[in-house]
Amino acid sequence: MQFVIVISMIFAILIAIFALQNAAIITINLLWYKLNLSQAVVILGSALFGVLVMIPFDIVKRVKHGMKTSELNNQIRRLNEELNSVRRETKSTDIDDLIKKEEENNKGQ
Repeated sequence: MQFVIVISMIFAILIAIFALQNAAIITINLLWYKLNLSQAVVILGSALFGVLVMIPFDIVKRVKHGMKTSELNNQIRRLNEELNSVRRETKSTDIDDLIKKEEENNKGQ
């Protein structure tokens, strides 16, 4: 997460430097409107618009990951409860040995 923030800050600084070096006044034509703006304002506005467009997509992705994480945590809890009940039902050391071997095999992968 911190890596993403650092990369975002570096990218924002590069956009700001680029915008400041290209600060000439330009005419923007949009349908029947004509605006005279600094090129820096257009560049920074475009970057901001891009960020605002991407925010909903990021929110959707985070919600999906959160739901999947919750689902997997519930599955882990349920499987651990099932494993504990099987261990209680069978006190056989053979089953415990097999489970330990299987856990070691899973850790190795």
